[in-house]
Parts: sequence; C-alpha cells; structure tokens
Amino acid sequence: MPATATQPSGRISADEIWTLDAVKAHLGLGASALRQARRQGLRVKYIGRRGYICGRDLIDFISTTARDEK
Repeated sequence: MPATATQPSGRISADEIWTLDAVKAHLGLGASALRQARRQGLRVKYIGRRGYICGRDLIDFISTTARDEK
C-alpha cells in the first residue's frame, strides 16, 4: 500500500520537499514543537504564505539537534 497523508512511509528523503503540516503529521509533532524546532534552527522556505521544509534540512536538523537515547 503506498504512503498517504494519513499513513506516512516512515522515511524522509533528502530530495523531498515537505509542507509544514506534512512534517507535523509525519513526525507526530504539535504546533508548539515545530515552533521550537524552528527557533532552534530548522530552516523553512516560503513561497507566498506557504512554508516548506527541504528533506535535507530536516535530516540535518534531526541529526545535529536530537539527543541520543537515554
């Protein structure tokens, strides 16, 4: 079954472009967590009023910012 908005594939590809809503849904983040990520350096690009995140930027942000397991 192909991935849909309600059933993500679990993968983030460096060559994909994500809407802010898609990132929230895919990672299970709330609006507050996404705002915090943006304050911590997650890059967002805008076309008009619509915000997008490049897959490479998302991977880099998670790789450099996320903490290791306890």
